[in-house]
Amino acid sequence: MGSRNTSVLFFAAIALFLSLHFPSQTEATIPAELVSKVCAQSEIHSYETCVKFLTANPKSLMVSSAKAVAENALDMARRKTTDASCFFAALLEIKDINPASRAAIESCSSLFKQSVTFISLDGLSGGTASLDLHSALDKATLCKSKLSAAHVSIKSVSDKLEEWGNFYSVASAAVYAVENPEP
Repeated sequence: MGSRNTSVLFFAAIALFLSLHFPSQTEATIPAELVSKVCAQSEIHSYETCVKFLTANPKSLMVSSAKAVAENALDMARRKTTDASCFFAALLEIKDINPASRAAIESCSSLFKQSVTFISLDGLSGGTASLDLHSALDKATLCKSKLSAAHVSIKSVSDKLEEWGNFYSVASAAVYAVENPEP
């Protein structure tokens, strides 16, 4: 019985030590000047929402340069683009979708799948990331047009497109901050 208490006390001491010596995710933050620079360029209406998106990737909490912020934002946008493609593909599994809606949803799945290829870190180092993101935005805009033309009105679709648009906006602003540094 004594060795069990000793083990519990030992692990409690280690946990206390670690919590006191390593910052939590809420304590580790992106430098304020980087957040301000990116969120000022973002089309997201709320500064708090922009910060939320910037810090959605745990790796974002450990960055110290505009390029690292942009890399993490691009990574999140790429993941959200993949998620959107998979989301639309999953909708196609629903059997009772009318043919016009099915064609628009199928097109959106394909368009977002194509967009994944545009969003990469290679563009950031090659100076083409903003163009790559705009190509992805063009695909998303085309998806919205096809959904609208087919009169697809599904809340989860609207929510997915809005979520993607928010991540796109933050990634675009972060890339802009890198590609157009202030003097």
